[in-house]
Amino acid sequence: MKLKDKAALVTGGGSGLGRAISLLFAREGARVIVNDINIESAQQTVEAMGEAKPRGLAVKADVSDSAQVRAMFDEIEKKIGRLDILVNNAGIAEATGEEMDRLNQKFEARVGEALGGQGVQTQWEVVSNMTDEAWLKMIGIHLNGTFFCTREAVKLMGGERGGAIVNMSSVAGLMGLEAAPHYSAAKAGIIGFTRAVARELGSLNIRVNALCPSFITTPMTEGISPMLKMMTSGQTPLGRWGEPPEVASVALFLASDDSSFITGQWISPNGGLFIG
Repeated sequence: MKLKDKAALVTGGGSGLGRAISLLFAREGARVIVNDINIESAQQTVEAMGEAKPRGLAVKADVSDSAQVRAMFDEIEKKIGRLDILVNNAGIAEATGEEMDRLNQKFEARVGEALGGQGVQTQWEVVSNMTDEAWLKMIGIHLNGTFFCTREAVKLMGGERGGAIVNMSSVAGLMGLEAAPHYSAAKAGIIGFTRAVARELGSLNIRVNALCPSFITTPMTEGISPMLKMMTSGQTPLGRWGEPPEVASVALFLASDDSSFITGQWISPNGGLFIG
Protein backbone atom coordinates (compact mmCIF):
# COMPACT_ATOMS: atom_id res chain seq x y z
CA MET A 1 0.00 0.00 0.00
CA LYS A 2 1.49 3.31 -1.09
CA LEU A 3 -0.27 5.49 1.47
CA LYS A 4 -0.37 3.20 4.49
CA ASP A 5 -0.79 5.15 7.75
CA LYS A 6 -1.03 8.48 5.90
CA ALA A 7 -3.77 11.02 6.65
CA ALA A 8 -5.13 12.65 3.48
CA LEU A 9 -7.68 15.41 2.95
CA VAL A 10 -9.44 15.55 -0.42
CA THR A 11 -11.55 18.66 -0.96
CA GLY A 12 -14.55 18.36 -3.23
CA GLY A 13 -14.45 14.62 -2.60
CA GLY A 14 -18.18 14.05 -2.88
CA SER A 15 -18.21 13.31 -6.61
CA GLY A 16 -16.21 13.17 -9.82
CA LEU A 17 -12.45 13.39 -9.59
CA GLY A 18 -12.55 13.99 -5.83
CA ARG A 19 -14.48 10.79 -5.24
CA ALA A 20 -12.18 8.77 -7.50
CA ILE A 21 -9.11 10.13 -5.69
CA SER A 22 -10.63 9.50 -2.25
CA LEU A 23 -11.50 5.90 -3.07
CA LEU A 24 -8.07 5.17 -4.53
CA PHE A 25 -6.28 6.71 -1.56
CA ALA A 26 -8.43 4.64 0.80
CA ARG A 27 -7.56 1.45 -1.10
CA GLU A 28 -3.90 2.41 -0.78
CA GLY A 29 -4.16 2.50 3.01
CA ALA A 30 -4.75 6.19 3.78
CA ARG A 31 -7.01 7.66 6.41
CA VAL A 32 -9.10 9.82 4.06
CA ILE A 33 -10.93 12.96 5.12
CA VAL A 34 -13.53 13.64 2.43
CA ASN A 35 -14.56 17.28 2.25
CA ASP A 36 -17.52 18.60 0.31
CA ILE A 37 -19.94 21.49 0.55
CA ASN A 38 -22.63 18.78 0.41
CA ILE A 39 -22.11 16.54 3.44
CA GLU A 40 -24.39 13.84 2.05
CA SER A 41 -22.16 13.50 -1.03
CA ALA A 42 -19.07 13.29 1.17
CA GLN A 43 -20.73 10.60 3.29
CA GLN A 44 -21.62 8.64 0.14
CA THR A 45 -17.96 8.66 -0.85
CA VAL A 46 -17.01 7.29 2.58
CA GLU A 47 -19.69 4.60 2.26
CA ALA A 48 -18.23 3.60 -1.12
CA MET A 49 -14.87 2.83 0.51
CA GLY A 50 -16.03 -0.66 1.47
CA GLU A 51 -13.63 -2.33 3.87
CA ALA A 52 -11.70 0.93 4.18
CA LYS A 53 -14.80 2.82 5.34
CA PRO A 54 -13.67 2.94 9.01
CA ARG A 55 -10.70 5.01 7.83
CA GLY A 56 -12.95 7.57 6.15
CA LEU A 57 -14.26 10.81 7.61
CA ALA A 58 -16.76 13.15 5.93
CA VAL A 59 -16.40 16.86 6.68
CA LYS A 60 -18.56 19.70 5.39
CA ALA A 61 -17.00 23.05 4.44
CA ASP A 62 -17.16 25.66 1.70
CA VAL A 63 -13.49 26.09 0.81
CA SER A 64 -14.07 29.62 -0.45
CA ASP A 65 -14.92 30.64 3.13
CA SER A 66 -11.75 30.91 5.22
CA ALA A 67 -13.66 30.59 8.50
CA GLN A 68 -15.20 27.30 7.39
CA VAL A 69 -11.79 26.08 6.25
CA ARG A 70 -10.27 26.88 9.64
CA ALA A 71 -13.10 25.03 11.37
CA MET A 72 -12.56 22.01 9.12
CA PHE A 73 -8.86 21.87 9.96
CA ASP A 74 -9.61 22.29 13.67
CA GLU A 75 -11.81 19.20 13.39
CA ILE A 76 -9.07 17.29 11.55
CA GLU A 77 -6.53 18.21 14.22
CA LYS A 78 -8.85 17.12 17.03
CA LYS A 79 -9.94 13.84 15.46
CA ILE A 80 -6.75 12.78 13.65
CA GLY A 81 -3.98 15.00 14.99
CA ARG A 82 -2.02 15.43 11.79
CA LEU A 83 -2.21 15.69 8.01
CA ASP A 84 0.20 14.15 5.51
CA ILE A 85 -1.54 14.81 2.19
CA LEU A 86 -3.78 17.57 0.88
CA VAL A 87 -5.53 17.37 -2.47
CA ASN A 88 -7.03 20.76 -3.35
CA ASN A 89 -9.65 19.45 -5.72
CA ALA A 90 -12.85 21.38 -4.88
CA GLY A 91 -14.25 23.27 -7.85
CA ILE A 92 -17.32 24.23 -9.83
CA ALA A 93 -18.26 23.97 -13.48
CA GLU A 94 -17.30 26.77 -15.81
CA ALA A 95 -20.96 27.62 -16.49
CA THR A 96 -24.48 27.20 -15.16
CA GLY A 97 -26.96 25.01 -17.01
CA GLU A 98 -28.37 27.93 -18.97
CA GLU A 99 -24.92 29.31 -19.75
CA MET A 100 -23.74 25.86 -20.82
CA ASP A 101 -26.65 25.60 -23.26
CA ARG A 102 -25.62 28.90 -24.83
CA LEU A 103 -21.98 27.82 -25.03
CA ASN A 104 -22.96 24.51 -26.63
CA GLN A 105 -24.89 26.46 -29.25
CA LYS A 106 -21.89 28.69 -29.87
CA PHE A 107 -19.59 25.70 -30.28
CA GLU A 108 -22.00 24.03 -32.68
CA ALA A 109 -22.32 27.24 -34.69
CA ARG A 110 -18.53 27.48 -34.79
CA VAL A 111 -18.26 23.93 -36.14
CA GLY A 112 -20.95 24.66 -38.72
CA GLU A 113 -19.14 27.77 -39.91
CA ALA A 114 -15.85 25.89 -40.19
CA LEU A 115 -17.45 23.03 -42.12
CA GLY A 116 -19.22 25.53 -44.37
CA GLY A 117 -15.91 27.05 -45.38
CA GLN A 118 -16.91 30.52 -44.15
CA GLY A 119 -14.20 30.80 -41.51
CA VAL A 120 -14.86 30.95 -37.81
CA GLN A 121 -16.92 34.10 -37.12
CA THR A 122 -18.65 33.15 -33.87
CA GLN A 123 -18.30 35.77 -31.13
CA TRP A 124 -18.31 34.25 -27.67
CA GLU A 125 -19.38 37.38 -25.78
CA VAL A 126 -18.37 35.71 -22.50
CA VAL A 127 -16.08 38.38 -21.06
CA SER A 128 -18.34 41.26 -22.03
CA ASN A 129 -21.35 39.64 -20.37
CA MET A 130 -19.68 38.11 -17.31
CA THR A 131 -20.93 39.41 -13.97
CA ASP A 132 -18.77 40.30 -10.98
CA GLU A 133 -20.51 37.51 -9.09
CA ALA A 134 -19.63 34.84 -11.65
CA TRP A 135 -15.98 35.94 -11.79
CA LEU A 136 -15.53 36.20 -8.02
CA LYS A 137 -17.28 32.89 -7.34
CA MET A 138 -15.00 31.03 -9.75
CA ILE A 139 -11.85 32.63 -8.36
CA GLY A 140 -13.12 32.20 -4.79
CA ILE A 141 -13.68 28.46 -4.95
CA HIS A 142 -10.75 27.42 -7.13
CA LEU A 143 -7.93 29.84 -6.30
CA ASN A 144 -8.88 31.24 -2.89
CA GLY A 145 -9.96 27.79 -1.72
CA THR A 146 -6.60 26.33 -2.71
CA PHE A 147 -4.84 29.06 -0.75
CA PHE A 148 -7.08 28.81 2.34
CA CYS A 149 -6.67 25.02 2.59
CA THR A 150 -2.93 25.11 1.92
CA ARG A 151 -2.41 27.78 4.58
CA GLU A 152 -4.08 25.61 7.22
CA ALA A 153 -2.56 22.32 6.02
CA VAL A 154 1.00 23.58 6.40
CA LYS A 155 0.38 23.97 10.14
CA LEU A 156 -0.26 20.21 10.40
CA MET A 157 2.46 19.08 8.00
CA GLY A 158 6.21 19.13 7.66
CA GLY A 159 9.17 18.01 9.67
CA GLU A 160 10.28 14.42 9.69
CA ARG A 161 6.99 13.12 8.31
CA GLY A 162 7.01 15.63 5.48
CA GLY A 163 3.91 16.20 3.41
CA ALA A 164 2.50 16.34 -0.10
CA ILE A 165 0.09 18.87 -1.58
CA VAL A 166 -1.61 18.21 -4.91
CA ASN A 167 -3.39 21.19 -6.44
CA MET A 168 -6.04 20.53 -9.09
CA SER A 169 -5.40 22.89 -11.98
CA SER A 170 -6.52 22.18 -15.55
CA VAL A 171 -5.41 22.18 -19.14
CA ALA A 172 -7.41 25.43 -19.22
CA GLY A 173 -4.70 26.95 -17.06
CA LEU A 174 -2.07 25.91 -19.59
CA MET A 175 -3.70 26.84 -22.89
CA GLY A 176 -6.78 28.89 -21.99
CA LEU A 177 -10.37 28.11 -22.96
CA GLU A 178 -12.03 30.84 -24.99
CA ALA A 179 -15.45 30.16 -23.43
CA ALA A 180 -14.21 30.14 -19.83
CA PRO A 181 -11.86 33.04 -19.04
CA HIS A 182 -12.65 33.00 -15.31
CA TYR A 183 -12.02 29.26 -15.04
CA SER A 184 -8.83 29.56 -17.10
CA ALA A 185 -7.58 32.43 -14.93
CA ALA A 186 -8.26 30.54 -11.70
CA LYS A 187 -6.53 27.41 -12.94
CA ALA A 188 -3.52 29.34 -14.26
CA GLY A 189 -3.30 31.06 -10.87
CA ILE A 190 -3.15 27.68 -9.18
CA ILE A 191 -0.11 26.74 -11.27
CA GLY A 192 1.69 29.94 -10.25
CA PHE A 193 0.71 29.39 -6.62
CA THR A 194 2.01 25.82 -6.80
CA ARG A 195 5.42 26.92 -8.05
CA ALA A 196 5.81 29.64 -5.43
CA VAL A 197 4.67 27.52 -2.48
CA ALA A 198 6.86 24.60 -3.56
CA ARG A 199 9.90 26.87 -3.27
CA GLU A 200 8.81 28.05 0.17
CA LEU A 201 7.87 24.70 1.69
CA GLY A 202 10.72 22.55 0.43
CA SER A 203 12.69 23.30 3.60
CA LEU A 204 9.81 21.79 5.59
CA ASN A 205 9.95 18.60 3.50
CA ILE A 206 6.57 19.42 1.94
CA ARG A 207 6.21 18.81 -1.78
CA VAL A 208 3.69 20.80 -3.84
CA ASN A 209 2.62 19.87 -7.37
CA ALA A 210 -0.28 20.53 -9.72
CA LEU A 211 -2.52 18.29 -11.79
CA CYS A 212 -3.82 19.70 -15.09
CA PRO A 213 -6.42 17.33 -16.59
CA SER A 214 -8.23 18.04 -19.84
CA PHE A 215 -11.78 16.89 -20.54
CA ILE A 216 -12.76 14.16 -18.06
CA THR A 217 -16.11 12.36 -17.81
CA THR A 218 -17.53 13.62 -14.51
CA PRO A 219 -20.85 15.09 -13.28
CA MET A 220 -19.32 18.55 -13.83
CA THR A 221 -19.04 17.92 -17.59
CA GLU A 222 -22.43 16.25 -18.08
CA GLY A 223 -23.90 19.41 -19.63
CA ILE A 224 -21.49 19.43 -22.56
CA SER A 225 -23.28 18.57 -25.80
CA PRO A 226 -22.49 15.37 -27.74
CA MET A 227 -21.21 17.47 -30.66
CA LEU A 228 -18.81 19.41 -28.44
CA LYS A 229 -17.64 16.18 -26.85
CA MET A 230 -17.04 14.70 -30.28
CA MET A 231 -15.17 17.83 -31.39
CA THR A 232 -12.86 17.89 -28.35
CA SER A 233 -12.26 14.15 -28.67
CA GLY A 234 -11.30 14.74 -32.30
CA GLN A 235 -8.74 17.33 -31.21
CA THR A 236 -7.19 14.85 -28.76
CA PRO A 237 -4.56 12.50 -30.21
CA LEU A 238 -5.84 9.58 -28.10
CA GLY A 239 -9.29 10.27 -29.54
CA ARG A 240 -11.34 10.32 -26.34
CA TRP A 241 -12.02 11.98 -23.02
CA GLY A 242 -10.36 10.77 -19.86
CA GLU A 243 -11.96 8.87 -16.99
CA PRO A 244 -11.68 9.79 -13.27
CA PRO A 245 -9.49 6.78 -12.33
CA GLU A 246 -6.92 7.91 -14.91
CA VAL A 247 -6.55 11.22 -13.07
CA ALA A 248 -6.73 9.62 -9.62
CA SER A 249 -3.73 7.42 -10.42
CA VAL A 250 -1.66 10.51 -11.22
CA ALA A 251 -2.79 12.14 -7.97
CA LEU A 252 -1.64 9.00 -6.15
CA PHE A 253 1.76 9.25 -7.80
CA LEU A 254 2.15 12.88 -6.70
CA ALA A 255 0.93 12.13 -3.16
CA SER A 256 3.11 9.06 -2.61
CA ASP A 257 6.83 8.49 -2.19
CA ASP A 258 6.97 7.47 -5.85
CA SER A 259 7.39 11.21 -6.55
CA SER A 260 9.69 11.92 -3.60
CA PHE A 261 12.02 14.17 -5.64
CA ILE A 262 9.30 16.04 -7.54
CA THR A 263 8.02 19.44 -6.41
CA GLY A 264 6.84 22.66 -8.05
CA GLN A 265 5.79 20.80 -11.20
CA TRP A 266 2.60 20.32 -13.17
CA ILE A 267 1.55 17.14 -14.92
CA SER A 268 -1.31 17.02 -17.40
CA PRO A 269 -3.30 13.84 -18.09
CA ASN A 270 -4.90 15.14 -21.28
CA GLY A 271 -4.55 12.49 -23.98
CA GLY A 272 -2.32 14.81 -25.98
CA LEU A 273 -4.80 17.71 -26.25
CA PHE A 274 -2.05 20.00 -24.97
CA ILE A 275 1.60 19.09 -25.44
CA GLY A 276 3.97 21.56 -23.88
